[in-house]
Amino acid sequence: MKKLLLALSTLVVTSSASTIVVSCSTETKKQNINSIERFLTTILHSKENDQEPWTNDALEAELVNQKVDVAGGVSVKVNNEIEEGTITNKQQSIVFIGNGTSKNNYKYTGEITLIYNFGGNKPAPKKKITQEELATTIKGLQNFLDTIYFKSESVVKNTFVPNANIPGTPAEGVVFKTVTVTILETTQPTDPSIPKFTKFKVTGTIGIKNNDSEYYEFDDDVTEKDKEFTCEGTIVDSVIIEDKVITETTELINNWIKGQKFSDYNDFKNKLLSQQKEILANEQIAIESITNSAITESDANINSMYWTNQVSVNLKASVGYEFSKEVIENEQHKIKTDIEILKIESNPLKWHVLTSKDEKYIEPQFIQFNSAVNTSKIQKEYLTSQQITQEWNQENDKHQQKQFVESLNIFTGKDKDEKIAKFVNTQYFTNTTAFNYGSDASESLFKVDEILFFDKTQENLNKNIESVLGQTKSLNEFVSSTNALTRETIENTQNVSYYVVFLTKNNDGNYKAANRVLNVLLQQIPIVD
Repeated sequence: MKKLLLALSTLVVTSSASTIVVSCSTETKKQNINSIERFLTTILHSKENDQEPWTNDALEAELVNQKVDVAGGVSVKVNNEIEEGTITNKQQSIVFIGNGTSKNNYKYTGEITLIYNFGGNKPAPKKKITQEELATTIKGLQNFLDTIYFKSESVVKNTFVPNANIPGTPAEGVVFKTVTVTILETTQPTDPSIPKFTKFKVTGTIGIKNNDSEYYEFDDDVTEKDKEFTCEGTIVDSVIIEDKVITETTELINNWIKGQKFSDYNDFKNKLLSQQKEILANEQIAIESITNSAITESDANINSMYWTNQVSVNLKASVGYEFSKEVIENEQHKIKTDIEILKIESNPLKWHVLTSKDEKYIEPQFIQFNSAVNTSKIQKEYLTSQQITQEWNQENDKHQQKQFVESLNIFTGKDKDEKIAKFVNTQYFTNTTAFNYGSDASESLFKVDEILFFDKTQENLNKNIESVLGQTKSLNEFVSSTNALTRETIENTQNVSYYVVFLTKNNDGNYKAANRVLNVLLQQIPIVD
């Protein structure tokens, strides 16, 4: 209550000050007493002896002392029947009556009833532990024992002791009250490569932790039977897996990878996980996790239709086995390797599609390559090495960009140059490349004359993409054999992701396809001339 007084001390001063101003006024204005409810509440709870109730005389004197009104201006009727409080041990009902009328100078009219809380704060109600919570606690303990294997009998006996926390999914506030561990049967394998398993039983009762009885209690319908439990667990004398086994496993995984071509990272991950028993051929080891690390590029692989994807395969010991100290210290169970994938699934390249007067301008010069994103950086490196794109003119990139925008014939009018100059300074040219615009004609340069867009949901997607990469055909042959879309036939270009293959036109009218597929996200940008 003293904290409440300190917190509201500014309110007391303010209210008193306002009262003084009114009392000095030449005109008396009557207010309903409920307008100063907070002020009166503060006065109630500023009582120095907060263990005792107010009396009429003491409270009325305090109202005068706090300059609420002069003597007789406000009377009170305290209730001498003290009740149990909701937030404190006791509470008292008090009526404040404003005695102001047109015939006197008292300031307040009306009345208000307030509650005075005193006698110290009540302790928080105890949390009830129900039958359902006890059942869940026991079930959670058994589930824990079904998934965790102990290394020794001593570890088991140190875990299951009175007043210890209950593993699994225990109810709040409960512990083992009594607990007994009994060793059951033990398997004795003749093969030293097979671990020894020992079953044990845990019995006992559930109780409330020492010194927590003031915070928790069992619900009224909880019986002693509800608190009893019997569960079973397993002790394992583990077999150690040495580094030689890990080396053999790593070779098996890498040999399997060499014979595979994957459509994407998830294709690799799903196949390895589903076929791990056949690939590893070892009951002692399993795959714990697979991580996609990064896309990389090398000169040796530059002409391949596949991207190089670095991955990590983390191994784990099966139940009853554990890795040797050397394996753990050298992290031999964490295998880093490369796979070859047809498509990059993550982080598509943002490609702005300009729209103006019912026309769409799907130009690769508006593809943005974010160097901070691995997949974006590598796809740009590939396009550059294959001479499909190059940076804008380093000496005067804005001049080259203006020429490019002017060639699109989007902007017209006398202020065309001003519009173009303004546009090339927008975000749409950030992290873009020239795609050989303005370069001298050269057979070594790959000019993007047409684009094949592959709907990611189409049937036979991987087969269709593979069938075009690096091939030379007529545009009609490319489209009819794969159901790919072109810049003329594509309709949905607003926040839609596609796989794309660039085509360059040969002198004979046929098109040659690039040897890799890109992952892009088309986003329409309306341009107002």
